Amino acid sequence: HTPTPPPSRRPTPSPTRAPSLDPTISPEPTVSPTSTNAPSASPTEQGPTISPTTNPTKRPTRPPTSNPTKRPTHPPLSGLQAGFFCGTSWSDTITKCKKRCPTGEDPECPGDETCFAYTGCREELGYGDDPSKWVAGYDQWGYKLIDALV
Repeated sequence: HTPTPPPSRRPTPSPTRAPSLDPTISPEPTVSPTSTNAPSASPTEQGPTISPTTNPTKRPTRPPTSNPTKRPTHPPLSGLQAGFFCGTSWSDTITKCKKRCPTGEDPECPGDETCFAYTGCREELGYGDDPSKWVAGYDQWGYKLIDALV
């Protein structure tokens, strides 16, 4: 069985016409807070250091690589953004995890592919080494060939 696709990214234009037969009843708000967790007597996390360290690292940092990656890297992504991936269908997307679309918008995807959310994909797997499997005009990572050459 194929998993159910995620909900749409855009809300429906109007409320449903028929109300639910089993409405959810919300509790009435209280006058005062109901939390029973009182603050702790001391901080639960270590705060920032007051002064610089007296023991700097013994190893120098490495210089930039002379052999950079062929595909662009993304800045750190939120958990939601990290799960946005391109595909021709929900099934294609969750099984192949080809290319991220961090904004959640379709124009980030090659060709006519669509951006899907909540895919469960962890990393970009690309479109493979066989150019016949790439989207026309795009490289193996889903980037426009003209952009990939720059």
